[in-house]
Amino acid sequence: MLRLKEAGLTSTPALRPISDRIVPGEMLAIVGPNGAGKSTLLAMLAGLRQAERGRVELDGRVLDEWSPSELATRRAIVAQQELPSFAWKVRDLVALGGEPSPRRLAGTLEAMQLTSLASRVVTRLSGGEAQRVMIARALCQLAASSEDSEWPRSGGMLLLDEPTSALDIGHQQRLMRLLLRCAHQDGLAIVCVLHDLNLAARYADRVWLLQAGERVAHGRAEEVLTTETITRIFGAELTTLSFSDGRGQALLLER
Repeated sequence: MLRLKEAGLTSTPALRPISDRIVPGEMLAIVGPNGAGKSTLLAMLAGLRQAERGRVELDGRVLDEWSPSELATRRAIVAQQELPSFAWKVRDLVALGGEPSPRRLAGTLEAMQLTSLASRVVTRLSGGEAQRVMIARALCQLAASSEDSEWPRSGGMLLLDEPTSALDIGHQQRLMRLLLRCAHQDGLAIVCVLHDLNLAARYADRVWLLQAGERVAHGRAEEVLTTETITRIFGAELTTLSFSDGRGQALLLER
């Protein structure tokens, strides 16, 4: 479990303090307009930026006290546009995340629809294909110490910055369903920075809404993504924001 205790950043870009917890078995979406601080907050949750006030704890221990090797077994990060520029084959780059068994490597490639690309050089992939490769690598990283199970061990944390930005609508849906499975069935804590409010509303268990470095709303999607709030924060003109089920499925239409 990741716990924030009045954790924030005072240097630019700043983040106002947040107190909350992120638990295994849930998917959290972080949303907000451009420049709201979403990627900065994700960096603080990952330990890439040290909290300058308050503290961030992982499993009851201050995040800064974890060694890099220890932290690698408990959390994985997928940043935007981080594919290496040298000619790894897809299967080799995915396996680099944690030296998985052949069975797990094959299963991860299949889950991410990368089996047919396994021998392809990563520098020749499309943006969406490359994004799926990096997510597959992160899953293998979290699974490295639990070869007896198909998916990452319960309690790990996967942090993703705009994981659907380069994907078509079909791959977006398949990826979000896979991530939800990793959370609900396999006990991972999933944190996604998302621009697409429909995806956040449909798949996230909880939503944090940021504006100008401050968390201005948090809770279930239907509590956070109201027409009034979206119009005010995003300056968007909406005709409808309807939730069709308890998971917060939404439809947004512009005038």
